[in-house]
Amino acid sequence: MDKEAFTKIYAERFRYVWNVCLTLLRNPEDTDNAVQETFLRLLQQEDPPESAEHLRAWLTVTARNVCRDELRRFRRKELSLDAAEGTAVLPPEIDETLAAVRSLPEKYRLPIYLFYYEELTTAQIAATLNRRESTVRSDLRRGREKLKQMLGGIENER
Repeated sequence: MDKEAFTKIYAERFRYVWNVCLTLLRNPEDTDNAVQETFLRLLQQEDPPESAEHLRAWLTVTARNVCRDELRRFRRKELSLDAAEGTAVLPPEIDETLAAVRSLPEKYRLPIYLFYYEELTTAQIAATLNRRESTVRSDLRRGREKLKQMLGGIENER
């Protein structure tokens, strides 16, 4: 990939990749590392994705995989409670709803984020995450229920 094409993609997609990584990692410092690794992998691609939709899917899957690797490494580390205190600080611009989305279990976190914040369809999310569309719809429904409980919504509202 040439430098000019990479620079353009980086400028256009940085915020998207950063939000996906923060949604999964919930830690800005780890997020920065994951974003850097994701774009490094893109730079190393001999045949980068050509279409915008394929590029977004590639970046999402790669970012998710990088974040999962980071979470596995973090789980292997032995940290005292004092050392771990304060590691999940959210930037001040994140509102209460987005903070709640980022505190959901991983299974619901990324589909909710992609659907509501990146405005992807359930079909696009299913293709990106390699899940059935019905599974994505179920995860979205369950994630919304959890969010409603977290944010103090009406429990039996339809």
